[in-house]
Formats: sequence, structure tokens, C-alpha cells
Amino acid sequence: MTDPLPLVTIGDGSLRAVFAPTRGGRLLSLRVGDEELLWQNPALVDADLRPVVPVATWPRGDGGMSTWANVGGSKTWPAPQGWSGPDEWAGPPDPVLDAGPWDVLGHTPTTVSLRSGSDVRTGLRIERAFALVTGGLEERITFTNEGDRTTHWSPWEVCQVRTEDGGTVVVDGAGPADELDLGTWEGAVQGRGGPDGVVLPVGTGVAKRGYRAGRSVGYRRTSGTVIALAAAEEPDDGAEHPDGAEYPDGGARFEVWLQRPVAAPIAALEDLQPDAHLAELEVLGRRSPLAPGTSRTTVILWWIRPAN
Repeated sequence: MTDPLPLVTIGDGSLRAVFAPTRGGRLLSLRVGDEELLWQNPALVDADLRPVVPVATWPRGDGGMSTWANVGGSKTWPAPQGWSGPDEWAGPPDPVLDAGPWDVLGHTPTTVSLRSGSDVRTGLRIERAFALVTGGLEERITFTNEGDRTTHWSPWEVCQVRTEDGGTVVVDGAGPADELDLGTWEGAVQGRGGPDGVVLPVGTGVAKRGYRAGRSVGYRRTSGTVIALAAAEEPDDGAEHPDGAEYPDGGARFEVWLQRPVAAPIAALEDLQPDAHLAELEVLGRRSPLAPGTSRTTVILWWIRPAN
């Protein structure tokens, strides 16, 4: 018998969202009816979100990507990601924003608000507030700069969805000309333009793509159920942005990570060895300047359309 993982649940009978405050405040499970939409790591938690091994024995995150305790779900990180200097977030793994305990500031049957610890590396404290709304969820992400210098972090929502059913990823409103090739490490991934946007296959490789435009990024399950995260809503501050880029990674407003199980660690990814079928639906906000002691809030709508 392992120690339970503390969980907080909101729901309305048809949609149920479960959060893990002690694991980076992540949204760990999202169910519409009996259908699970998010991916959870079966090496760490079972289908009922109970740890399969003691949490104290989970990977410690004290090395590269191969030491990351990726429990799954959806989390908020700062972008750009990188390891070359203080203006890049060197994670995951990360002991505060990704794996640290978050406080539950408020909880009702249909709302929850969680707040991270203060992260010395980025200067940030992050708050995530979720509310059930018609058709899905509203997420409000607040970045507060508790450091001593102005920063330019982009709010970055990273939602891991299960793709073993062989559905498709759709970047609604994007075209092939909007695509950024952010890397292919195994197999091949070829998107195609369609009437709704760019469509990406799953289960064909390990790759990442970015998109400079679009209305949402989503996953269409073979059951007919759709989960989609809309473009970030935030004020245009009219400010100058680092390197002239309003959004990270060459101007990406959306990014998609695609993976399938591979036979060996990938050296270029710090020996990460993907062992599951999943995709990451990623929404990025602006790299707006944030002065010490100030905050900014970004809103992301989650659209959930059940199968008919």
C-alpha cells in the first residue's frame, strides 16, 4: 500500500477535472463521461490516480530529461525553454514549478485556484485558476515577478493527451506556411493542410512543430471526442520583445510534441526514451516584460466536445 497522492476535483456531472497540487499544481485527469482525455504515466499512477510505487521513490529530477518524473496531465511552465542562460527556463526536470508543491488557494465544486512556490531561477510565482464553463474550462494563468530584474517569460501551457487510439492533432486556423520545424528525432512526422487547419498524424515519430498562427490546438479522438486549447487571451502591451520575437521559438503561438515508444534513449534529448503514445498540445503567450513586483494574467479556454 503506497501513500496516496493528494488530489483536488472539480466537476459538473459530465466533465470531471482532477488536480495534483503536490506535483506542480498539474491538471492530472480530465474525463468527459467515462472517457479519459489526458495521459498519465502508468509507471507512476494507476487508472484511479493512485501511486503504483511510493512517491518518495519517483525519479528525483536531479539530472537530464531521463530523470524527470513525468506523471502526465497538463501544467504551466515559463518559456522559452533552454539551458544556455538565465533568460531560458532549464526544465523539466524542475524542483519548483514542475515537481514542487503548490498551495490550494480556493476550491469549490466547479472552481479551483493553485499557486506555486517562489522560483529563484526565474523569479516567478505562478497561479493557475480553473473554472467550469459552458463547453469546457476557463484557465487563468498569473505570472508574478518576485525577482529583482525585469523578465520576459511567456506563459506556456503543456497538455499531454493520450494518443494510443490513433486520432489526429489539429491546429485549427493554421496553414502550412505557419509551421516551424522544431526538430525530428525518430521516425517522420508530416503535417498536411486541411479545411480546418494543419492536421498532424500520431504514432509516426518523435518530433516537435510550432505554429505562428491559429485559433486552437486540439486532439480528435477516434471516438469523436475533441479536446482543444484556444489561443491565449491577453492584452497587447505594445512593448519591444527580446530578439524582436513576440512569442518564443521563432514566433510560435502553438507547439505540438509528438511521440511514440522507441527502442533506445535519444542522446540529443538528454537520453530521454519515450515509452508511450502521447502528444503535447501547447499554448504560448506573449513574452511581455514583467517588472519586479508586478503580475500579468493570461486566459486559455479549453473546449471539450463529447462524441455524439
